[in-house]
Amino acid sequence: MKTFVIAAATALALTATAGAASAQDVGRVYGSVGVSGQDNDTTNSKLGSVNARVGTKITPHFGVEGEAAFGTNKDTVAGSEYRLTNKVGAYGVGYLPVSPKFDLIGRVGLSDTDLKAPAAAGKFEQGTAVDYGVGAQYHFNNDYAARVDYTKSDFVGDKGESTATTVSLVKKF
Repeated sequence: MKTFVIAAATALALTATAGAASAQDVGRVYGSVGVSGQDNDTTNSKLGSVNARVGTKITPHFGVEGEAAFGTNKDTVAGSEYRLTNKVGAYGVGYLPVSPKFDLIGRVGLSDTDLKAPAAAGKFEQGTAVDYGVGAQYHFNNDYAARVDYTKSDFVGDKGESTATTVSLVKKF
């Protein structure tokens, strides 16, 4: 019982400290630049992109962000060439502060993807998608952080799915 009380008190103290550190970011705008690797399930293409995000925390545990990505490579699968032209999205972001320097992140939103693909390949893995994912963010100091996240896109109209892993540098303003 004593161990349980000590563990509960420690967890409460860490949560209170993390909440206080996170509260100072409410209303601050942040921007990030990163690279992504995208795996498309239906076309089996593996594409890369550079992305930029802009967002803000509305509360210590919730924020919003917008994203734009531009393709960096092409992939040839079974004689067909694929390339990500661009992707834009808007997301709600949930933050779970684990410590003053480390957050877990969850995000959900909508995106629109433009994929350059042969006409014979159909319109798979492009158009509007429902996106959802998880990630983590490590704060170097009050202004800079490193972020890693994994996002799954479910394209409407049975146009397939894709997953993206992104590594970003975040700057708060």
